[in-house]
Amino acid sequence: MSSHSPTAAGITITLSTLRDSYHHTDEDEIDKERAVSETPTSKKRPLRGQSGFAAFYRSASWVLGFREKYSLLNCFIWGGALIGICLARTPTFNPSRISHYLIPGEWFSFSQPLFKIPLFIHIYLATFGGIGAVFQFIPAIRRSKVLLHRINGYTVLFCLVVAMICGCFAARRAFGGEINAQGAYYVQALLIISCAFMGFKNVKKDTRRHRKWMLRMVCYAGNALTARLIALPTRSIITLIGTYYSIFRCDEVINLIRAPETIQGSFPQCNSTDATSVFVAVHASVHDPPLYVASAARAAQGLSLWIATVIHILAIEIYIYKTDAANQVRLNFALEPRDFTQE
Repeated sequence: MSSHSPTAAGITITLSTLRDSYHHTDEDEIDKERAVSETPTSKKRPLRGQSGFAAFYRSASWVLGFREKYSLLNCFIWGGALIGICLARTPTFNPSRISHYLIPGEWFSFSQPLFKIPLFIHIYLATFGGIGAVFQFIPAIRRSKVLLHRINGYTVLFCLVVAMICGCFAARRAFGGEINAQGAYYVQALLIISCAFMGFKNVKKDTRRHRKWMLRMVCYAGNALTARLIALPTRSIITLIGTYYSIFRCDEVINLIRAPETIQGSFPQCNSTDATSVFVAVHASVHDPPLYVASAARAAQGLSLWIATVIHILAIEIYIYKTDAANQVRLNFALEPRDFTQE
């Protein structure tokens, strides 16, 4: 007869099961406590005693889901700037008035169907994509309206990618088609499309990397605003130096200078029968008639685009590095503070 009775064996199994259950429960509690301790939280300050603006700022930050002190301010400044430049370009939606918002003589080349259609597709989609991109970074929408966040995100990706492709076609004639400016436009399009692809690739695999690539994409999309701001003083500096010229086709010159005697005196080469195959150098100056203003804009555009591109690349990488500690993703009960690959 066995020395162990069935009752004793049952008690042993029951005690073992209870011990294992307690052990797993204890581990779960530890994981939950660790998750809470690692969750980035901002120090709550009582609203009493604060100024009206400070109280409003903190309330708005809370409603929109921002937890860091300067997140709402960053969103307001940079997001507002992006929306501002998009809204400022809406008058170009009207084909009958777009010539008033381009540099002098630029519509002469863009009016050709080969460049006109890509130009308007670029303007429309870049505007809608730029405005929609700002709302992707509002935490309240991202957390509580997940479906809206995804639909808007895919729409923004589509708009910006197609806008960049069409922009590459339009770049052939933008600001006279200077090769320096063309190269900058192509690099910008490549950066935006690459970031869009990487963001789409990581949208369900790794939300942290997805956020980083989307930040880069939107930052590069705002390159046009910075380039325009840089171009304004650059044109004036070029004018002060006084030794810069841009190349124009004679048909472009004739389009801006209608007086035959002026053309004969300043650009006698343009009296040839084939004005599309003859090129002349035009002095760059913002203080002279429109032809010379256009020359200054062409001379400054390439430099402005390259400087803006470098600024945006450095700025977004610094921002991502500085905010990496707050860029966490929940994995079960723990928050992962570093990049990881989920199997």
